[in-house]
Amino acid sequence: MSTHLPGTGIDHTPVTEADLLDYFRSGAKPPTRWRVGAEFEKFAVLRENGRQIGFDDGIERVLHALTVLFAWEPHAEAGRLTTLTRGGATISVEPGGQLELSTSPTAHLADLRAEFETHLNELRAVTDPAHVAWLGCGVTPFSPVEAIPLNPRPRHRLMAEYLPTRSPTALHMMKATASTQATFDYESEEDAGRKFAVALTLSPVVNALFANSPMSAGARTEFVSFRSNIWHRMDPDRCGFLTGLLAGEVTFARWVQLVLDVPLLLLAEGESFRPAPKATFREFLNRGIDGRYPTRYDWDIHLSTMFTEARLKRFLEVRGADATPTALAVPALWKGLLYDATALTAATALARRFKPEELRPLSEAASRFGLRAEYRGKPLADWCREVVAIADAGLKRQGEETAYLDALREVVASGRSPGERWPTGGVAAVIGACEYRA
Repeated sequence: MSTHLPGTGIDHTPVTEADLLDYFRSGAKPPTRWRVGAEFEKFAVLRENGRQIGFDDGIERVLHALTVLFAWEPHAEAGRLTTLTRGGATISVEPGGQLELSTSPTAHLADLRAEFETHLNELRAVTDPAHVAWLGCGVTPFSPVEAIPLNPRPRHRLMAEYLPTRSPTALHMMKATASTQATFDYESEEDAGRKFAVALTLSPVVNALFANSPMSAGARTEFVSFRSNIWHRMDPDRCGFLTGLLAGEVTFARWVQLVLDVPLLLLAEGESFRPAPKATFREFLNRGIDGRYPTRYDWDIHLSTMFTEARLKRFLEVRGADATPTALAVPALWKGLLYDATALTAATALARRFKPEELRPLSEAASRFGLRAEYRGKPLADWCREVVAIADAGLKRQGEETAYLDALREVVASGRSPGERWPTGGVAAVIGACEYRA
């Protein structure tokens, strides 16, 4: 989830609908300035029983230790340490204590890898590796959601009040899931639309490559990615594959119109948040709330409550992959697809073979069966092989190492998603299958 730090120079000038379009136009960059970023979410668990470590029983102490030993700058909310920054990177805490690294934007995957490896090494330095493991999986394997305390961030407290009124799995999503997300730039509105459409359309296929959450509350589920199943039942106002948007040309104007009609989830108030009245952003824009009209900051906050498989801000976010120990493959795959013109053309042609109205049922099948799910008579493993091949060629033309995709080649060759290959043993075996390695 996006982090918005208090006291960061908020502009209080009200915006118009034209300003909302300019928001996206202002994100356009020439290819020489394109960067890639990643968000790596992870669980801290006790080795002895797999229990997820929450904010109060360890995660806040981890944040404090990182500031002392590794020069991270602390940021507090409601009197508690919840976010760290260093350079262009951010470490933040998710609702159930999941820890997220948002990397500095960089031109090369090697820089992402170095930053992520440094992050993991710093986490191991401030926790006892004999007792604490850091896991890359889509759902915490052993802790029931009822046993996971909610962290004190005001934003998350408000979300925990609102989202359960719209979804039976809201608290599962907030407290018990983890993903790997990647961010990309665009050159123009046309380029943004092509990338957005490809990311939305191919997400069910790509997510099957990373489906890595077969367990919940200590028991096997019926799903290879139980995390995806959780998301399928989330708030329909702000989640999903945007099939209506995909039914035509994807433009800034059509995206703005869609987002304007989504109900507000929370409302900024000074440096904190308060519950939003029952109003859409369009109503906020046209009529105001309590005499106040929305600012660019409000628009940015509202966009961050759009939990679609991909979302457009002043960059493109691709959001649907379960966390896995091979997390670097997520930005690598999408960089191969989106940052090379030939690869993007091939990915666009491939995406056109998928009907927008079929994306939801395809994703539901993939969450249950992984690469064994079928589309148009072909197992997803075959579709994934095409995706990986396009990304591989795209990375080569960018001068990037294609070894980041080796784990995906192994998954495709096996015909089984990562979640199908989890061991049947106890806590130690499961931790061993999804722990981030040194």
